[in-house]
Amino acid sequence: MIQWKELKKLAKLALPVLIVNLTNVGMNCVDTIVAGQAGEVSLSAVAIGSSIYTPVALFAAGILMIIGPVISNMMGMNVKTRIGYFLNHGLWLAFALSLFVMPILWFVRPIIGMLSDNVDMVHMSEDYILAIMWGVPAFLGFVTLKSLNEGVNMTKPAMYVGIIGLLVNIPANFIFVFGLLGMPKMGAAGCGVATALIFWIEFLLIFIFVYRHPKHRSYRKHIVMWRRPTLSVVVKLIKLGIPVGISILCEVLLFCVASLVLAPLGVLQVASHQVAVNVSSLVFMLPLSVGLASSIRVAYHLGKKDRVGVKSAIILSYALVLVIAVITCIGIVLFRYDIALLYNDNPEIISLAGTLLLIGVFYQLSDCVQVVSTGVLRGFRDTVSISVITFISYWIVGFPICYVLARTNWIVPQMDAKGVWIGFICGLTVSAILLIIRVRKVYRRDLIDAGL
Repeated sequence: MIQWKELKKLAKLALPVLIVNLTNVGMNCVDTIVAGQAGEVSLSAVAIGSSIYTPVALFAAGILMIIGPVISNMMGMNVKTRIGYFLNHGLWLAFALSLFVMPILWFVRPIIGMLSDNVDMVHMSEDYILAIMWGVPAFLGFVTLKSLNEGVNMTKPAMYVGIIGLLVNIPANFIFVFGLLGMPKMGAAGCGVATALIFWIEFLLIFIFVYRHPKHRSYRKHIVMWRRPTLSVVVKLIKLGIPVGISILCEVLLFCVASLVLAPLGVLQVASHQVAVNVSSLVFMLPLSVGLASSIRVAYHLGKKDRVGVKSAIILSYALVLVIAVITCIGIVLFRYDIALLYNDNPEIISLAGTLLLIGVFYQLSDCVQVVSTGVLRGFRDTVSISVITFISYWIVGFPICYVLARTNWIVPQMDAKGVWIGFICGLTVSAILLIIRVRKVYRRDLIDAGL
């Protein structure tokens, strides 16, 4: 029996998460647009700098994403007194991850010089990374407190904070990039400064909310008076979170490396691919939000030992995401050339980007299924399987197909960017199938076999 009221709870959780994700994508778009107005060198510098910063930062954020489902599980088990203790360890872990990420970003900066012989672009990229690096502690702190709110079914605060961050990010970019209001003209580095500033503003806003909200009153002492962490709890968090971070890293790196595969094939291939990727990234925010909501609801029902609730959350998550997939795919098929025209007016780029978006319809279907399956498995705390499956799907299956079809004549005549997207479809389809099989196995193991 399906509890249809679960659908309302899923949607109530997913919508604010969607808006938060869209604000994050929006900030990246603002950086790109403003940097582009500053010149091609600044635009290229932001692109290269962010391609280095993003995988490292998202890997660390992925580790912290397990906090939401764990806290939701505690809510279901009605052991709310342990939430503050657990939150304290999450903040310690965020701080430790900052000390891990920041040196990595510092030491990888010289590598940029190996990627290009444009001295100005190299220096700007290094300055961008150096600037945004100082926002890492705030970014990871924000992820931790956002996960707390998600775990207790309060997703709107992060939504409001995200909207404020996006609105402030627009003038901040212009101020630091072009040197307005007496500030020095920084170019690409200004985008990094603006983003780091927004991270700190968002962290302080959500910190104040958590500290002052009556629902979080029992956690205040765990936020402002950090206690010495228990090593075993931190290790448990890391063991649960690292597989999630690895799975995110595998996917992000696949798209980054795919761009490098196409780089020698010319501007047309790269630009068309970038347009299609950007559109797909925006659309992906919809199923991603459902996946995050599903992890929270599954974990909550598991804590209550409510088998019907778990089953309802899983089935309705898949149903909701498939409806979203059908609607978005129809929209892409009908308006793919109009969408591409929003990015560029070159007829060749519009034509190829439209073709890639059409191929991407199949990619979207697989991606929707795999992202919800990942969310469900996070709810079950079955995170190791996620990293194994994503690595196999993206790097053992997906990437080789991308390269062979795009750059060689081994199987069919060289397909350029279209070959990369067919590789995406293959990798994501394998991932979706394997993850569904894993969800069925974990469901039987943890519920049916346990007699629930």
